[in-house]
Parts: sequence; structure tokens; C-alpha cells
Amino acid sequence: MWATIERIEQVTERVRRVHLGGDDLRRFEPGLPGAHIKLFLPAPGESRPPLPAGYEGRRAVFADGVVPPVLRTYTPLRFDPRGHLEVEMVVHGEGFASDWVQRARAGDSILVAGPRGGWEVPQDGAWYLVVADETAIPAATQVLAALPDRELVVALEVIGEGEERRMGLGGREAQWLYRGDDARQAGMAIEQFVRQLELPGGRGYAWVACEAGAMRRIRRHLIGDRGIPPEHLVTRGYWKLGVADHPDGDYGLDETDSPPHAATSQRRRKP
Repeated sequence: MWATIERIEQVTERVRRVHLGGDDLRRFEPGLPGAHIKLFLPAPGESRPPLPAGYEGRRAVFADGVVPPVLRTYTPLRFDPRGHLEVEMVVHGEGFASDWVQRARAGDSILVAGPRGGWEVPQDGAWYLVVADETAIPAATQVLAALPDRELVVALEVIGEGEERRMGLGGREAQWLYRGDDARQAGMAIEQFVRQLELPGGRGYAWVACEAGAMRRIRRHLIGDRGIPPEHLVTRGYWKLGVADHPDGDYGLDETDSPPHAATSQRRRKP
């Protein structure tokens, strides 16, 4: 689907919110909470990505001499069925998407494909734990909106106070955790918080999305030390320290796991 940038909003010191519009987006289906989309971003110097000449299975094929767009995975923050989509991007060091959102302007176009995946949020929990870093705040926003009115613990890791924002939790508050600007500390504040947390009693569910290594440590702790059933966890590695384009679909699962309450059968839509 084609989408045109209407405006770019500076949300925090490091986060930019891209407001997209267009008639094609009227066909967009939001999917389950936390579902992800693919953005086809144009090469530097271009204001719109090229269209594929065809497809080989799911792989887009481009004509000779055409510079293919760069694909990046995001979870939309919100969607208006009248044809408005909002996506947040973190500006951090060197990275294609980070560079693109800094040079993009109103009127530029991109392609959007999806959504896929997401969480079929169970409604029978006595409590819910939602922890994420800034890359997963849009997905966490969707998940939080889908939770029943039960006991809730929310912890969000950012580099500093300037990255806080209103979360719309209906009177409840999120715990903001600061890690500083050293990327090697990614996920450590979340991990420490979870390890020290006194979990409520009864049936509970946890949704964890952050740096992939920290996510795996937290997952092992919740299963091995806290006794939470794997099927009560959704864990996602949104990025990996030292890896430029960490693949989507990293749930930190081992051979005995399957993605709990995840929509794995949704068909990928062509852009």
C-alpha cells in the first residue's frame, strides 16, 4: 500500500512520529495488538521507493539497475480507518531508518505491507506484566489498550528523563527506568526491575519486548525462577546489540516452545 508523509512530529528527544496518509491506507487492517508491518523505505536521494517488477514467492524482484528499497519492521502506534497511520522511529547513531526519518519530508512516499503477527490477549488473567524499551513502546501501547481492567505492572526503559511520555493508562502509572546512553546497558534496567519485582498471586501473563539478549534472560528468569508457564509469556527481541537489522519474529523460543497467543497464520500482504 502506498502511504504519503503528512508530517513528522518530534515526540521526545530521540523519537519521531511519522504521520502517514493516503487512500490506500483505507484498506489497512490493524491486526492484533503488537502486530508488525513492513516499511519499504527509499534510497538516499529518492522521495519514493520503486515498485517491484514481480514476486518470487514472497520475495520482491526489481528490474535491472533499480536500487531496491530497504525494508524495516515496525509496529504502528495507531491507525485511523479514514486513512491515517502513525509510526514511531527512534533516532540513534547510524542506521538506515534512523537516517531516513531525519531526511524525510512531508510529501515523500513509502510502501507499507502487513500487518502480521500480534498477540491474542487473554482476558482471564488476575494480573498482567508489560515491560518494554523505547523501540517497543508503540506495540506496548496497543497491548495495554487491549488488556482487561486487572492488576497491572508496566515498566518502560529509556535512556533518560527526556524520553518519557504520557501513556494513557487510565490513572495507573508506568515505571520509567533509565539506562543512560551506553548501548551496552540495554535491557539491564528492565531485567533488574523484573528480578526484584514481587509478582501478584494468581494467574498472570507477561509481555516483554526489548533488546534480544535481555529478553532471553528475562524469559529464562520468569519461567525458571518464577514458575510462569511459557504459554503465559510473549517475549520479543525488537533489536539486538551489535546487529544492524535484527530479524523480526524473535520470540526467544527454544525447541519446546511455541509462540503463545501469537497470530502466525496471517497472510503477508503485498505493498
